[in-house]
Amino acid sequence: MSDSVLLNEIHVIENFLKEKIGKKRAVIGISGGIDSSLVLTLLSNSIPVSNIMPFFLPEKRTPESDFRDVETLCKSLSIPYETIFIDPISESFKKVLKPPRRELDGNIKARVRMTILYEKANENDGLVIGTTNYSEYMTGYFTKYGDGACDIEPILHLKKSDVRKLAALMRVPESILSKKPSAGLWEGQSDEEEMGITYDEIDRILSLMDSGKTEDNDTYRKVEEMVRVSFHKRIQPENLLSQRK
Repeated sequence: MSDSVLLNEIHVIENFLKEKIGKKRAVIGISGGIDSSLVLTLLSNSIPVSNIMPFFLPEKRTPESDFRDVETLCKSLSIPYETIFIDPISESFKKVLKPPRRELDGNIKARVRMTILYEKANENDGLVIGTTNYSEYMTGYFTKYGDGACDIEPILHLKKSDVRKLAALMRVPESILSKKPSAGLWEGQSDEEEMGITYDEIDRILSLMDSGKTEDNDTYRKVEEMVRVSFHKRIQPENLLSQRK
């Protein structure tokens, strides 16, 4: 996207947020990552700061750099935020459920965070604002009913590469722009290492798929498979309602 297209995109998203949120509170989970930082910045230009409620939901192993980045971002936007450690809740779940794999533990944490956000939204007549981008959405790189659960998704149409461009244009702090993408699901976790492919490659192949083009290579087939197996995350639960009308 060119700068002029990006500026127009910012205008479109901000109008979308303003219209959909109205006079309600905007409840958002912030992590110090680029996606939530961009969405918080867009919110700050769309609705009164007094109606924005950011929550930083770390655990005891969260890197200190995330604490600093959240503080820097919120100070730059003059938005107060609240920190709630998720360990007491997530550890209780783990003690009872004993998840056999690290990935399942990560899903628990994502769902605990969303439970907190919805509780805060209920308390404050708010809406939960999502931070999932198109690259994550199409490859299924989100937790169903975890970080994939929300009331409004303002950047769902943006690939990760576009998120980076918009965030830079909106002057998101450099320490966030240059940070390795991570969902913060376990210590040292990295999106691209876990998926075994870079976001740049994902975006390139998603663009091919969207235009009806294909490639005969393992990377294309890998992304194609990720899109296929995550289809269930992008649809409503199977039901018989349509047959009863």
